[in-house]
Amino acid sequence: MSLRHLLPLTVLATACTTLGPMPATTGVSAIPASRPGVELQAGVMPAFFLSDAAQATDPGSAATPQLAALLDPDRLFGTKGLILGARTWGDDGDRPFEPMIGLRRRLDDTFAIAGIAFGTHARGAESGASYEATRMGAELAIDASLISLASWLAIHGQATASATYLDATGTYCVGGSGQGVDCDATSRHVDGAIEGIYAAATAGISIDLARRPHGMVHGIRVAMMGAIGARPRIRDGVQEPSSDHYKTIGFSLTLGLGDDR
Repeated sequence: MSLRHLLPLTVLATACTTLGPMPATTGVSAIPASRPGVELQAGVMPAFFLSDAAQATDPGSAATPQLAALLDPDRLFGTKGLILGARTWGDDGDRPFEPMIGLRRRLDDTFAIAGIAFGTHARGAESGASYEATRMGAELAIDASLISLASWLAIHGQATASATYLDATGTYCVGGSGQGVDCDATSRHVDGAIEGIYAAATAGISIDLARRPHGMVHGIRVAMMGAIGARPRIRDGVQEPSSDHYKTIGFSLTLGLGDDR
């Protein structure tokens, strides 16, 4: 399990390569549909890039576009709260596809919780650098109804904690001090590897529309979120002990559709 051509980065002045987007959260709501249905999501997820690990300085905030879909079969499978889904994120040439499976439960009229597992094998290449990586992880989410403005309109808060195991290898270009740079004709290439478990915490607020017990539309959620998480560090192809972290924001739009009752 490896990450082939790991992170390149930073160039003399301004240009930089970004490879290996790693979302901090799935963005899935913890609230079960309580009837058969699907949820479709588009958004920009808080993330870090594997290429960030090669930078000599803090790369600042990052995010990655994401599309996701999940099925809540409910009574069709004789289950309550089981979800099956998949998502894809990133840009052309660096866009993994990742299955997800989870369980959602309502604790009462205010709180709901969810546990979601995910994993995939990813690869990408850009500007003379490339990577290949295996990632597996899980997240725990809790949702709370904060303000109910109407039967069809409410404000929710959701917090998520995740841990992702990452095993990656790659090739990229380095400068004189071992930090990643954009590749050119004079660049020195190195092979590198990263392995570890990286935690992240996400908190957000959402506006929930049309979440009701009847109708084909199960709900519409517009969410904003912020995340903080750990990320690796690599110098001259060698992974170093790291307390590096990232802080960033994201947003999503989720549409729930399905059975009328």
